[in-house]
Amino acid sequence: MDHLPRNRREVHWLWILAAQAEADPSLARRMAIVEVLRDGRPHPGLDLRAEVEERLGEGCFGAQAVQTLEADIAALRDWGLRIGYSDSPEVEGYYLKDPPVETSCQRLYEEEPNLLQIETYRAWDSTRKMRSMFEMFEFALHQVRIGTRSRYPDWDDEQVEAEVRRLVTGGEPL
Repeated sequence: MDHLPRNRREVHWLWILAAQAEADPSLARRMAIVEVLRDGRPHPGLDLRAEVEERLGEGCFGAQAVQTLEADIAALRDWGLRIGYSDSPEVEGYYLKDPPVETSCQRLYEEEPNLLQIETYRAWDSTRKMRSMFEMFEFALHQVRIGTRSRYPDWDDEQVEAEVRRLVTGGEPL
């Protein structure tokens, strides 16, 4: 747990999960599997097991290592992680279908305009442009609502909705 952020208040969920992983070997294995797969490259089962064992210790998969890895992958998929498997010889192995999480130093904007995106948008009629605008607004509301509910679990629906609208529309603080 010494590689976790020191500020427990902002990332309390990560500390809780790490403590649970210390007590639950299957959770620790699954967290290690995701950590290995984060690099975006395919990992054949044998290599994946070896990298997880390097992190957690030899024998962490038990006597039936192949079946345990398959069960862990199935559990991760049940949890909603999109883990694929490529069986083509040049890129065989498990991989995360979603892009790896990037650090906060990533650009939040594009420096160069996306010309294809501009052309596509210009080709839309007014109705499609309006619908797109409302879809983006609804998406923003939904995402901010999720974050607000997790940040303030004791707030009622009215408080959450008011804060979400304020954050998304840039209104005055409550």
